[in-house]
Amino acid sequence: MKTVQSLGAVIGPTALITAVLFYFGYAKTAAFSEEFGLDVSLFGLSTQDYLLQSIHAMIIPLGGVLIGGLALLWAHRMISRHLELNPHRVLWRWVAGLLAVAGVALFAVGLVWNADLHRSATVRVLTPLSLMLGVGLFSYAVLFDRRRRRPNRPTPPATSSAPGLPGLSVILISIVLAVGLVWEVAEYADKKGRQEAAIVRNELDLLPGVVVYSPKSLDIAADGVVETKFEEPESAYRFRYDGLKLLFHSNGRFFLVPESWTKDGGATVVLPDDDKSMRVEFVHSPHAA
Repeated sequence: MKTVQSLGAVIGPTALITAVLFYFGYAKTAAFSEEFGLDVSLFGLSTQDYLLQSIHAMIIPLGGVLIGGLALLWAHRMISRHLELNPHRVLWRWVAGLLAVAGVALFAVGLVWNADLHRSATVRVLTPLSLMLGVGLFSYAVLFDRRRRRPNRPTPPATSSAPGLPGLSVILISIVLAVGLVWEVAEYADKKGRQEAAIVRNELDLLPGVVVYSPKSLDIAADGVVETKFEEPESAYRFRYDGLKLLFHSNGRFFLVPESWTKDGGATVVLPDDDKSMRVEFVHSPHAA
């Protein structure tokens, strides 16, 4: 029985982390593709692709959350130990009050930030975090004060399968924190995706160059793309296209952008990865390190 409980304690957080990584990868890729006028569904990425997209960006945040959780757990145990030894100290009343005030203040700041329609990307990321910390601190302050007032009260036996008021409060608080977590992941992923898109836009020269050969005209009208027509009758490919950069390759398709691509008027070219209808050559950029 203990083995099953231990296994469940490991599988639960692991499944949560996997779900967070998947959603982060999806949201980040969606923000990145939107910057280039594309829909994330065009990429046809798998669950594994989204997980790989998120691992590098989420290592530090996840590590920080885990370390912070361990620190909070240690602090809670230390406070609980001192509270059991000295349950009636005036200091604990002040601690509970300060925690409650800090929670209300953080929640109020989050509400003010959320009401600002022109807030920056950094503030958008901090908004759900402020709200979650506010709810968490205030809830802990209430629990702390209740335990301070009745430190030695035994836990009443369960007489019904339905949760009582304290249990219902815990469920509601957990739901609020879960929604805040999803919100936080969405905002952080959106910021990271748009940051990566901005880096790509500013450093298009570092992307692999692409030369496309086709037996028929592809009618690529994007600015900066040069079409060359070969007159040799025996040539397998009559048309050549220069001036393209590889943005992405997925789902059997090349997503290409012109070398002079701009967000205001740039076009993204999507071609099938089919060596029977065309030939694609990759050219190393002379500006790449």
